[in-house]
Amino acid sequence: MKTPKMTSKENDSFCEPAIPSYRRRFSLSSAASIMDLTELTFKRKRKKDDDSISIHSLDTSSFKNKKHRSMLRVSSLANLLSPAKPAKKMGRALQKSLNFKVPSTASPSLKMGSAAYKLPLPVAAKSRLDRSWSESVKSERITDLSVQEIKRQEAIFELYQGELDLIQDLGVVKTTYHDSMKKLHLLSNEELQKIFGFLDSLIPIHQALVDRLVVQRLPDGTTEGVGKQIKEWVPSLCQYIQVCANQVFAKALLDEKKYDAGVDDFLQRCMESPFSRKLDLWGLLDGPRGRFLKYPLLIKSIQRYTNCGSEDYQCLKDSVKLIEKLIAEADEKIGEAKCTLYKSKLSYVYDDQKVDSVEDSKVFVCSGILKNNKGTKLHVFLLDKVLLVTRPVTNNSQRGFQVYRQPIPVSTLNIEDLKDNEVRMGSFRNAFGQGGQTAKNVFRVSFMDPSQGQSHTLIATDEHDKRQWLQCLRQSISNQRPNGS
Repeated sequence: MKTPKMTSKENDSFCEPAIPSYRRRFSLSSAASIMDLTELTFKRKRKKDDDSISIHSLDTSSFKNKKHRSMLRVSSLANLLSPAKPAKKMGRALQKSLNFKVPSTASPSLKMGSAAYKLPLPVAAKSRLDRSWSESVKSERITDLSVQEIKRQEAIFELYQGELDLIQDLGVVKTTYHDSMKKLHLLSNEELQKIFGFLDSLIPIHQALVDRLVVQRLPDGTTEGVGKQIKEWVPSLCQYIQVCANQVFAKALLDEKKYDAGVDDFLQRCMESPFSRKLDLWGLLDGPRGRFLKYPLLIKSIQRYTNCGSEDYQCLKDSVKLIEKLIAEADEKIGEAKCTLYKSKLSYVYDDQKVDSVEDSKVFVCSGILKNNKGTKLHVFLLDKVLLVTRPVTNNSQRGFQVYRQPIPVSTLNIEDLKDNEVRMGSFRNAFGQGGQTAKNVFRVSFMDPSQGQSHTLIATDEHDKRQWLQCLRQSISNQRPNGS
């Protein structure tokens, strides 16, 4: 049987496949030629029907026009974004449409025509109700009060509302962070106790103050005397002395655990959730300490609008004195804890660097990053009895500090305030050559006896930083050498 000859018309045509649910764009610039299309038609042995189209009937100019229009469309969007045309809504819509990640290679899903991955829309963080006392009572009651009494009520309400907010934050830390990290085995029981151990002891303290203030509130929303209630409650804040000291080690442990990918991912997800109000875990953990330091101001605010001759006024005054005493004790404990922590992170290159003044130091004074005249960053620690210049190091994924040169005991410390542009930056050759960059905010620390060790020329970040360092150094010298010897 002879193969029937195909006419040119049949040669130039092919059967269009079934039309999918979306439009398919045909490209004439592909490697397939007209003969390939003919062979495809012959192999499938499809009958020519009414839906077949001719290659010659395809208007290629339409594709070019479409491409051309798409380029015009892009340029028109750029024009819409220009300041000359107020198109804020269009700009926001375009910004959302462009908010996606483009992979380095086309994924199979993209090749199949599916939409590219888009980041989820940001969720608004929960905001606290900023409500004053005046908004919580009836307006006719306010008109009966003096301006001074209204301010006193507002100050009491601020103290009350702050306690509620703190209790809420501590509850979030316990249920969302502590319980979840325990269930997911992200932290051991010992680590959980070190970071979150204070929660069970602090929540009842602040709840007790809330209950006391509620008892003093009258049915019309006003509160009479609160001085006696606050004075009786303040001694319970003594627990903050040890809590503040423990927070030093909790912060160090939390910083180390952030290097764990699982812990870091969990904390990041929590911070992006609305319940955290965009605060990281430490921001929530450090909230009670910040509240503790704020109590003198809060109570003084109530005292300011209380009658001077009243019993309430004297009780508030006594409460402020007691809290300030507790804060001073807590600050001392924090210094001791920091001193212990930093001494545990020190490493030595030579045995003669292990001087007695390091072990004898009990109080942390200050620390910070300074540069030497070569531009190298150094971490400097000032303890009550020694000045340590160190370099940050990492041992077994744990950060530490390697002592650089010889520690300088405060009893033999000499400081020198250098003028700006007096010290040259760079290497030894640049320092004594012509030109080169000069340094500002420079001071030098050394031994009173130069034979005991080398000096350090240190550069502070700015004038304020330098002034703070010199003040702390001089105060430490004065404490160790009261006679100026």
